[in-house]
Amino acid sequence: MRYVTLLGILLLVGSLGASAWWFNHAPKPVDLRTNEDFDIFCSGRVDVAGQVTALEPSQPGRVVKVSVSESEAVKEGQEILRLDDSTAMIRLSQAEAVVEAAKVELDAAEGDKARFPHQAEVRSLLVAAASARVDAARKLLDQRREQTALTPLGKAEEKAIEAQILELEQLERAERKQLEEMKDREKNGLGTDLRIRASKAKLTSAEADARLAAKAVQDCVLKAPGDGTILRVQVSAGGVVGPGSPVPAVVFAPAGPLVIRAEVDQESLGRVHVGQLVEVQDENRPDAPVAKGRVKQVSRWVAARRTYVLEPGEINDVRTVECVVELEPINLPLWIGQRMRVKILRQSSQTTPTR
Repeated sequence: MRYVTLLGILLLVGSLGASAWWFNHAPKPVDLRTNEDFDIFCSGRVDVAGQVTALEPSQPGRVVKVSVSESEAVKEGQEILRLDDSTAMIRLSQAEAVVEAAKVELDAAEGDKARFPHQAEVRSLLVAAASARVDAARKLLDQRREQTALTPLGKAEEKAIEAQILELEQLERAERKQLEEMKDREKNGLGTDLRIRASKAKLTSAEADARLAAKAVQDCVLKAPGDGTILRVQVSAGGVVGPGSPVPAVVFAPAGPLVIRAEVDQESLGRVHVGQLVEVQDENRPDAPVAKGRVKQVSRWVAARRTYVLEPGEINDVRTVECVVELEPINLPLWIGQRMRVKILRQSSQTTPTR
């Protein structure tokens, strides 16, 4: 028993001694992250400087004509495909009819404003005529009363004349009131001016609807946003397309030089700078020729890769920094989307210093 205890004590002392020796004599690990004197290897894809764009109509519809084919070069504004515009044309005709009606209403309101002085004058004449009729009726009543000595006036006839005078006085007051109200409304801008304002607002609204209807007709034709190449056409005549479709109708590459969008891992942050020399090579061909270029742009965003295509044997959920590589003039055939092996040369191997 004593031998076993002694053996355990010796083992414990030996372990403590070995640990102390290791901590005092073992080499310290080298932080490779501080050493920038080595090349950076990553993957990238061939792309155009303006980026490949998905084109689709801004409104849903049935395709009646496809005017381009894949790999065809197009000019800015050139027709790519056309949708059925029969419904849009009907709506445009309706909107144009509403505009015409609003113009007629505005012309009528402006005509009433031009005729207002004449209308006020006519209303004044009507007031004067009503007043003259009241005076004539009163004089007639006075004459009949003066003739009562020769021709006695009956009570019923007198009451009838008095009622007629009262009626004419009411008509005179009504005409005068209408004249005053007409003048007050015109003075306060509540007459023809108000109708003109309302007519102008209706016309403006109708013209806006007409422009929207005209734009809907124009949107039935999908045009090239600029000079470029049609990479893929994924619709044919008779198909229905619309904005937000899972598969875009047309894939378009704008004209411009080809670049490499390199995907630099996060561990290489701070070691890639604008102007560094770069060598690129087809990823699937070990004997492929090497093209050279320089880093033109370094993104300030660490994010998922721009492409979401899941490829076998490739880690697709790694967060990377995108670097745009501008290639030197070469005679090598390159295809948009082609996977490339990218080698960003270390700073000490730069043949031309960068600033």
